[in-house]
Amino acid sequence: MHTLQTNRCVLGLLTYKTIFRSNFISLSPSSYTARGSFARIGIPAPPNFNYATKAQRAKLESIGKWWGCHTCGSRMIFSNMSKNKFNGDHIPPVSVAKQINSRWYRKPFGWKVSQKFYPQCRNCSNKQGGLLSSAVNAGHRNLHSVGGGEESYFHGRRLRIGHLTGGVVAVLSIGSANADENNEVELVESSRNRVSSIQNWIEDTGRDLRDRVETAWRDLW
Repeated sequence: MHTLQTNRCVLGLLTYKTIFRSNFISLSPSSYTARGSFARIGIPAPPNFNYATKAQRAKLESIGKWWGCHTCGSRMIFSNMSKNKFNGDHIPPVSVAKQINSRWYRKPFGWKVSQKFYPQCRNCSNKQGGLLSSAVNAGHRNLHSVGGGEESYFHGRRLRIGHLTGGVVAVLSIGSANADENNEVELVESSRNRVSSIQNWIEDTGRDLRDRVETAWRDLW
């Protein structure tokens, strides 16, 4: 029975990670003042806190269409905006970086926080701006903590393709129709065969996805 349970665990992990292209960190809430759970690729931001350039915005749009908003994961597929669906979000945000740079142990040495741009949808950008604006006006001493905890973006109520993992594993784990609870050997062997066939399919799918990603990045960069 342990073998069957192990097979189900492995099958679930492979299904979630490889077939549905989901990331385990995406299960955790996203803070509005840090890299979100859907952050994958960032672009180095200049040290002068300037906004993203036109070329950088174009790259962020491409990253956003592929990976989604780094905070909520939305790819803005149903957005009515023809372009510029994503903002270039400084991480850490400018107000947070300025506060960190002004600390006594950094200021004398000129130690600056490095920032990156990540694609962020308008809704999350507005939420982040509102939280930080209120915190700055209130004289918050640790802006980095703003937007986390209860204020975080919680993904649990939003259906995603990775949520189908449990159903897929359940279907693939069903033994023969004639197998009863005492026929453990037949059930384990049936599951092992399914896992083997799925693993072969996953390898083929993984190679196809890898080729697609490589082609997409060659076109992007």
